Amino acid sequence: MIAKNLVIAVLFLTVTLAGLAELTAAPSNGTRFPPARKVELGYEYNAMFERPLDRSYGELKTQDHFYTVSFGVSDWFSLDGKIGIGDVTASANDHLPRLEYNTGFAGGYGFRIKAFDYKRWGIRLITGFQHISVHPQDRSADDDKYECFLDDWQVSGIVAKDWRSVTAYVGMKGSDCEIVYKLNKHDKKRRYSKEHLGLITGLELYFFDNKARVNLEGRFFDETALSAAVSYLF
Repeated sequence: MIAKNLVIAVLFLTVTLAGLAELTAAPSNGTRFPPARKVELGYEYNAMFERPLDRSYGELKTQDHFYTVSFGVSDWFSLDGKIGIGDVTASANDHLPRLEYNTGFAGGYGFRIKAFDYKRWGIRLITGFQHISVHPQDRSADDDKYECFLDDWQVSGIVAKDWRSVTAYVGMKGSDCEIVYKLNKHDKKRRYSKEHLGLITGLELYFFDNKARVNLEGRFFDETALSAAVSYLF
């Protein structure tokens, strides 16, 4: 028990310090932790409707489709991964025209820690790190060729409340969404998010003896985003 608590404390401190050092928004992956050596597989749709960039570079949008997997290293530590496709839209701004990049490869990874679990009240505290990257197809406009990829990072702290087959959760996140682009295969630039602190709120519904899960999540303030997922515990 002492060793477990020590590992939890070290991981929790690592996530917190990383978030403070460079705030790094992707879906939180919800609150379910697969039991040790068990796997949860599923599908996730993620839509970021508005993500303002700094220095008058407009805003970003993306729609992503992922196959997801979560592996229970232990009952309190989960590794998360995803692979799929996504697109990127960059609004017209003072520096670039409106660019709609068609669907390309997307993927992500992360981990979650159950830092506190009070079973009597059904309350849990979860912290985690998540990252997704979207690599859409190149886009041509006005005889210029644009290449880009989007990186979306998140460090989060969530409070979850369980009621039988329903879980509601709310939390805060530090996040960063970056776009890296090239014009005519040179002049590489990286642009960062304008805001870095946001709110997470979500709802999970469980079916078939809690094997199947439906997750709906909204993210606000630093971005306006929504994700929906279905998964099954094997």
